[in-house]
Amino acid sequence: MTSTEDNPFAALLQDRTDQTGGVSKRLIEDVLLFTLDSKGAPAVVTDSRPILCLADVVVDTSEDLVSEDLIAHALFERLMLTDTQKYLVPGKGGTGSDEALETHAILYLYRAFSKCEQLKEKPGSGKLLEMILNNASTCMRQPDLFSPQIFGQQWKQLFEVYDERDASVQEFLVRVTLKVLEDVDHLEALGNLKAIFYPMLMDLQKSIAKDNLITIKKQLFVILGYFVSDKRAAVLGELLIDYFTPNPQAKGGDYMDTLLGQLLCLSILPKTQLGPFEFLRDTAQQTDPGLWTLLSHHQQSIFDVVKQLLVISPESKKKTLQWIAHCLDANVSRGQLWSTMNLNLEQTVHSIASDAFMINLCAILMRLCAPLCLPSLKVMLVDPTYCAVPDDERAAKGVNLLKAYDESCLLPIDDGETRITAENYHFITEIFYMAHKCFELGNRPCIERLTQEMRQFQNSQTAYEDLVQGDPNNELVKNLERMLLDQRQRVLCIRNVLSEPDSDTTILKFFEASAIWLTEVALLPRESYEECLDKRNFSPQMLRNLELLSVTPPFVAPYMKSVPEAVIDNIAAYLNFCRRLNGTESIHMYQSSHDAFFKMILLFMGSSELVKNPHLRAKLAEALEYLLPTQGYDQNLKSFVTNIFDSHVDRKQCVRSLLHVFVSIEMTGQSVQFEQKFNYRRPMYAIMEFLWTKEEHVKSFRHLAKEAEENIEATEPPLFLRFINLLINDAIFLLDESLSNLEQIKQLQQAQDNGEWNQLSRNERQQQISNLRHLGMLARFDNILGRDTINILKLLTTEIKSIFCHNSMVDRIASMLNYFLLHLVGPHKERFKVKNKKEFEFDPAQTVLEISHIYINLSSDESFCLAVSQDGRSYSEQLFSYAENILIRIGGGQLIGDMSEFAAKVQKMGAQYKEEQELLADAPDEYLDPIISTLMTDPVILPSSNVTVDRSTIARHLLSDQTDPFNRSPLTMDKVKSNEALKLEIDQWIEGKRSAARTKS
Repeated sequence: MTSTEDNPFAALLQDRTDQTGGVSKRLIEDVLLFTLDSKGAPAVVTDSRPILCLADVVVDTSEDLVSEDLIAHALFERLMLTDTQKYLVPGKGGTGSDEALETHAILYLYRAFSKCEQLKEKPGSGKLLEMILNNASTCMRQPDLFSPQIFGQQWKQLFEVYDERDASVQEFLVRVTLKVLEDVDHLEALGNLKAIFYPMLMDLQKSIAKDNLITIKKQLFVILGYFVSDKRAAVLGELLIDYFTPNPQAKGGDYMDTLLGQLLCLSILPKTQLGPFEFLRDTAQQTDPGLWTLLSHHQQSIFDVVKQLLVISPESKKKTLQWIAHCLDANVSRGQLWSTMNLNLEQTVHSIASDAFMINLCAILMRLCAPLCLPSLKVMLVDPTYCAVPDDERAAKGVNLLKAYDESCLLPIDDGETRITAENYHFITEIFYMAHKCFELGNRPCIERLTQEMRQFQNSQTAYEDLVQGDPNNELVKNLERMLLDQRQRVLCIRNVLSEPDSDTTILKFFEASAIWLTEVALLPRESYEECLDKRNFSPQMLRNLELLSVTPPFVAPYMKSVPEAVIDNIAAYLNFCRRLNGTESIHMYQSSHDAFFKMILLFMGSSELVKNPHLRAKLAEALEYLLPTQGYDQNLKSFVTNIFDSHVDRKQCVRSLLHVFVSIEMTGQSVQFEQKFNYRRPMYAIMEFLWTKEEHVKSFRHLAKEAEENIEATEPPLFLRFINLLINDAIFLLDESLSNLEQIKQLQQAQDNGEWNQLSRNERQQQISNLRHLGMLARFDNILGRDTINILKLLTTEIKSIFCHNSMVDRIASMLNYFLLHLVGPHKERFKVKNKKEFEFDPAQTVLEISHIYINLSSDESFCLAVSQDGRSYSEQLFSYAENILIRIGGGQLIGDMSEFAAKVQKMGAQYKEEQELLADAPDEYLDPIISTLMTDPVILPSSNVTVDRSTIARHLLSDQTDPFNRSPLTMDKVKSNEALKLEIDQWIEGKRSAARTKS
């Protein structure tokens, strides 16, 4: 064939072709694979390509140029053929005949489109392309013309056959879609496209229902990718999100029945809450990296689709955000306590989405939040007033999250108060709050469920071991073995899905960014806030990284009433989850995350001005424990973690912040349940014990003690004074409860050993076993916490003495120490001698050592020695001799010398006191304290009841209850007035008694 360069008339021939409106016979044969020449001769004799001859169907012509109208007619007729074999030009079969014989219109048109694109430089190719797209548009808009062809299936076949890297399929889809949009308006086009593609998507959805994390086909995401990959055909993204969306009244579980929901249900966990666990059944490993890789890849694939839905068009973005918002709202009951406890109940399981669904959705949202994290830190653009927008203003301000207005926030709203809001809210703010809401409804309940499952597994293990020891041939043994296997599988699946490394990294980075943001909004200076008011935009905008100068910042912005508690609660729950993982699974955080969490915890943990809820601040104290060095870490990580407490710029606020939250969980109006209070304090003791190893933090304790002594009669009792008062309260309660439970345990054990239980019925015997187990659990709990409390008192008294010996405190600590020493070493100590002391964490020897150390620590103070001797309930001259005998036996011999010296001092002061008491025994009633009936030395008048009491008595009372004990009116120490006249009268009376005694002698 002569080339254009060889033929000088080629350009003229090309012009003539265009002007006549014809298309060359050869191009038609190349692209459309048919001819209108009845002789069946292709344009080039040597060409052996299979083609059809449509001369009998349309018209017989041997012209080299064919008119557009004729081609259009011929192409339409070609698409209508059902038996193409009989039109095949004889001798033109063989390789490639399938393309010429293709009866599926979309597949045939795609091949023609692809060939036309390759030959687009050829004259007339543009006209052929237009005809191809026109016919494809007709197929999409009027599929009934081509019945019984099913175009959705043809598109699916096209998507599945061709490689995702072949851009021609994507281009064909886009160009056909654009042609449909060109032929009809947007809504009609959307309807036409849905009619074609919805059945195809439904088939995909049915196939996913049979798959699991291993069998899911990669090609499925390739197909979905075709709908969201090109902004020119954004209507396809809209079509896809519409298909994903259930009806407006959908329940939480209904979202699992959508195509997107089916994908989100594929996980290491069961698809549905009552579904079977498929993985980690027979394995000795705690983790499965292979499953982690599959889960991460699956989550990333869903994320790619969702991300494209958000960027392909404003309409698709809006609908996608609405899908997420409505899904979260429909599943809001997952965040309620009853849901965590009862999610597996038949009546609730279909009303809310499964753990698998919600955790995967959370992983997607966390990935969407990546730009908010370091290094870009766009979290500084998140507006803290988002949850202040009422429902009737949501649409106008761009707030999609439903019921955000009802969120519990860090600070309460006054009655009738209207919270400030921004002008509008952008995507960054939306996705931030949606991600936190999803973690609250997805991961947090699952973390709680893991705790429950682990507890049940441990209980089953204990029951199994007891049964095997007692009766290994019992038929229950095999049942328990199966139960243990099931429970272990559930624990491993939940743990593995929560700790998958890629997802965990995104969560860690997001929470680090959240911690930085929380700190910034809480520390925003007043002048910056006023600028925000002018702009109606309250996001921090930039990282100021201000130093913590005190527990509560000098200015607290009103928008703190709009920041949901869930933001802090989520971070605390995540860090506490990390804390529970063993060393090999522990999340390895990096330097900046430690810094961010540490600063945020210090700021919010100790300030009721920033966080009203004491539970939330106590959870932060639990979270702070995660930053302590832990046994099992490698040496490098251990020194790295410790560095936070040694070098962080705000570390000096640690002790004050910790004591604030310790005290606040028991303050009037902020009390928490008794058992929960001790659960909160357990990690606080661990932190204090660690801080005591750092001289810088010990100085903080000493400073607070000195501050308390200087302000001991301030309007509000000083922090350290309230702290040690509660420590003593706790120690008294816990050790007392422990001894009481141990005494009951011993009685039950003796009855069992003596055979008394053999006379009981089976049910009664089982009840006694349950009682013994329950009492053991309580005793163990009390012993652990009691030991921790006494240990903190021992540490404190090594450096801080005078405040413990203050007249408002000294009698209580002395009587406490005497009481427990008597019970642990005195004549009746056998009452608490149970079998298997280790099982109940009962270590009386260690407690005696700790108590002895406290005695010696405070022994230099005469008021303490006197208080010990004055304790009429537990003190006797034999008390310390009992203790010496025990100390010798338990290896505390080095304390004996100090204890003997202390005992002699106490005995001497006791004798002097006794003599004094006998001298003053006939004191008039008006000289006696009306509460404890002892001689007053510093009488004060209570302002509202006008009753006179001793200063030390009322000071001690006001530490726990800031009311007048005689009429319950509010009272603080600064309101009491010294009764100078009565004091003078008492002093004169005492002096008179002493003078009379000296005269007699």
